[in-house]
Amino acid sequence: MFASSALPPGDRQAATVLLVCCLSLTLLYYPASSHWLLDWLRNTQPAWATVFQRLVVHNPDTQLYRAVFWSLASVTSYCLLPLLHIKLVLRRPLRDFGLALPSWRLLRTDGKLFLLFYAIMLPLLWWASAQPGFLQIYPFFRLGPQESLWPHWAWWELLYFAQFAALEFFFRGYMLHGLKARFGVSAIFVMLLPYCMIHFEKPVLESLAAIIAGIALGALSYRYRSIWLGIALHCSVALTMDLMALWRKGLLL
Repeated sequence: MFASSALPPGDRQAATVLLVCCLSLTLLYYPASSHWLLDWLRNTQPAWATVFQRLVVHNPDTQLYRAVFWSLASVTSYCLLPLLHIKLVLRRPLRDFGLALPSWRLLRTDGKLFLLFYAIMLPLLWWASAQPGFLQIYPFFRLGPQESLWPHWAWWELLYFAQFAALEFFFRGYMLHGLKARFGVSAIFVMLLPYCMIHFEKPVLESLAAIIAGIALGALSYRYRSIWLGIALHCSVALTMDLMALWRKGLLL
């Protein structure tokens, strides 16, 4: 077995980044699942299981509490270990991982690219919103009978956006920029593999679209060293998807 000190710096960083990614995705799949966590608490902490069940499963605002739990658990899974790794182990500034505040020149470039990508996505979203598989899933937050969009659905969208920001940081920030010293532009495709896989519970067309989107957003982050455009696109597309689904179901107006 080779000693870690014998590895070049790029290899050592890539190895630790990939290990942290494995741990973070494991957190996302297990503790961030309310069903898994409830079963685990029942077996280990029955009193806390009762509290968790009352809050997340059986209460007048169950949908909102589930949304809060899912969003906070996702943000924690995507961000906690990578941030600790960046600051405590790598000792690098967050701007090296796509979080630098964009310059005015970059904002102008991002604005043009945003309009281009959003214009491409809009007709595809309109078509997808008419598909039964799409309507079965979106929006994730289920409005109750006669429930208005304010305030619970509005709160949900803000939590939804936070989750997308964390997702972009994890894949197009931490993973991509943490691996590029070792893999160069191929880091986009290393990042793409788990990014595609987290969509496997979605409709098949969305999983296929995630491959295209992952390459495009990864290339933009690699080129401009910024994840802000990806966050803006992800949040805008998600909001549009939800609004179209609500409209198709007759719940928007």
